[in-house]
Amino acid sequence: MKSNSKNSRLSTWLYGVVLAMLFFSGFGQMPIFKRYYLADIPGMAWAADFYVTHVMHYIAAALLLGILAYALTAGKTFGQGPAVRGWVRILVFGLLVLSGVVLTIKNLPGWDLPPALIVTANLTHIAGSMLFLALGAYFVFIRRPAREKNKRR
Repeated sequence: MKSNSKNSRLSTWLYGVVLAMLFFSGFGQMPIFKRYYLADIPGMAWAADFYVTHVMHYIAAALLLGILAYALTAGKTFGQGPAVRGWVRILVFGLLVLSGVVLTIKNLPGWDLPPALIVTANLTHIAGSMLFLALGAYFVFIRRPAREKNKRR
């Protein structure tokens, strides 16, 4: 029983680290780290380098896909079927993965995608990540405390 709890804590920690890497490197794809002087902090100059954050984003995305594949094959998501929170997470992840795949294909040599598709994929990816952040904040800071408060009654 303890090893299962230990694996659960490790997978939760790894998931959090990968999400943090994804959000940090995703924001790094936009030129905000140099503009808002984050890159001027000693030791953070690399954050303003587009190619560093680009590779970091790809590595973190590959790790996230691995975590998702592990969760699906280990049956963690589909024990009795996901709750509403699980379906929302699946929908948002699907949106992010699909738009991310289109953006990755766009960067491959020899692929010429229509500009409208690229713009749509970019906006969908950004909107999906903002939605993921907003939903995460909702479930952590609003929904969970309210549920715990109702349990005490």
